[in-house]
Amino acid sequence: MGFEDDWRAWHESRERYAGAEYGPAALESTNWLITEPAAVEGVPGLWARTDDGAIRGSDLGVGGSVITLRGAETLRLGRRELRVFDRRGAVALRVFNPRRREREHFSAIDAYPPRQGWRIPASFEPTPGERITVTTIDGQATESELAGRLHFALDGNPLTLHATRTPQGGLTAVFADGTNGIETYRFRFLPIDEPDPDGSAIVDFNRAYLPPCAFSDQYLCPQPPNGNRYSLPIRAGERAVVFGG
Repeated sequence: MGFEDDWRAWHESRERYAGAEYGPAALESTNWLITEPAAVEGVPGLWARTDDGAIRGSDLGVGGSVITLRGAETLRLGRRELRVFDRRGAVALRVFNPRRREREHFSAIDAYPPRQGWRIPASFEPTPGERITVTTIDGQATESELAGRLHFALDGNPLTLHATRTPQGGLTAVFADGTNGIETYRFRFLPIDEPDPDGSAIVDFNRAYLPPCAFSDQYLCPQPPNGNRYSLPIRAGERAVVFGG
């Protein structure tokens, strides 16, 4: 498969994921819970967190049963799907609704045409033991381990991209650039292929993709650290969500 065909297959898979019945555009609410049971809008019953970080639902009108959700477990109540969201010990009940207006009217993900020129050679500098402050869109700041820095040049300007690791172990970065708020969403995510043993790497901006919060404001996405905010425009990758009808 050639470069453009490979990119188009990736882009089509992204659109399928984004428009899926219980995909990111279906997230209706994120409800932070305490140990005292409380109602959640659109969902029957009363909901609370347990002392061990699970979620318990009661008075659901299903034979008077009590339901407990842990980790990656989900529950369907009618068309809605309930999931557990744990952020460093704070627990929320997330409600996904395929009938959410933005999910029903999702049409496509607008993107720049792929260009080989946006596959930029870089050198990777590991940073063992170094940490970086990550601030989510709701203002919460936490310290995360910095995996390393990627050094590269764009239009003759030396730039640095700070990368962390996903829970699955892959390198990832969050960046902002001169197109944000005009041509693209306010920031984007970027996966990074594992560098070679000598540190040589490729930063492929064609694979820049929209964060979940572009599809629903109920996500709590990490924002770009200061070192990943560029004034130069990066016209590559995904641009914005397209809604139709």
